Amino acid sequence: MSSPPSNASTLGYIEHPGTPAQTRYQAQLCHTQERSLTLEGGQTLHDAIVQALQKQAISSAYLTINNAAMQTLHYVIPGDDPSGQHAAWYSETHRLSPPANIHTAGIHVGLRDGEPFLHCHGIWQRGDGHTAVGHLLAPASILANDIEVSCTAIEGAYLAVTADEETRFPLFAPYQGASSAAKPNALLLTLRPNQDLNAAIAATAKRYGIDTAQIMGLGSLVQTCFTDGHQLKSHANEILILDGTLKDGQPSLQAVSVGIGGEQHQGALAPGRNAICVTCELLLRF
Repeated sequence: MSSPPSNASTLGYIEHPGTPAQTRYQAQLCHTQERSLTLEGGQTLHDAIVQALQKQAISSAYLTINNAAMQTLHYVIPGDDPSGQHAAWYSETHRLSPPANIHTAGIHVGLRDGEPFLHCHGIWQRGDGHTAVGHLLAPASILANDIEVSCTAIEGAYLAVTADEETRFPLFAPYQGASSAAKPNALLLTLRPNQDLNAAIAATAKRYGIDTAQIMGLGSLVQTCFTDGHQLKSHANEILILDGTLKDGQPSLQAVSVGIGGEQHQGALAPGRNAICVTCELLLRF
């Protein structure tokens, strides 16, 4: 059991069941390269992505999908764990039938038990125009048509799901991959709970001598707080970074967030006000 930080009244705090890890981040330097991928429709989003990556011999990547029509779209949002074994959990599965459309989504591609595994947060629309935000279930969601997507291929590092003692979740963590002859131009990074997201990014970037970078990724926050004064009420909220930059060592993050019950908001994250809930999985390109 851990104690709330001294600034918990402004930062927020969540108590996880396990012992907090002493090191509050995990990171691997890597080389990244932009690629264009064609995802073939008529199959699950998981299979379409894995197939497209394998054709280009890519095993580690971050993808951005925009304006994708879906035959079916299954997703969850944050929820409470009915068993009480975790500080947060997932809702029941929400199922959208056509016409459903992914407005935008970010996807980390890594490994789980040696097989490709996807972690995806995004924004989607139902046929009636209602917009929802959440955690996409890629193996259960079927892509309607062929689409082109943006792919940041990662060499020299990869994410793999491992058991996390602190949160008792299976979580992505970065590992060193096959060495790349190219000079590192990115940092693959995961951050642990109960530290301010902006401050943790700034501190980790400083350790690696990174002053300017593009920031991509997703994760979860406690009572997500925005610079416009809006704050989500729930203790567990998923986020997707829509536009992130590091300039002069200081992060600026535009994100969308959804909490328990479906409350959602989009805007600039307030520095010093957003404690990480379970994890944040990031790619800093410099």
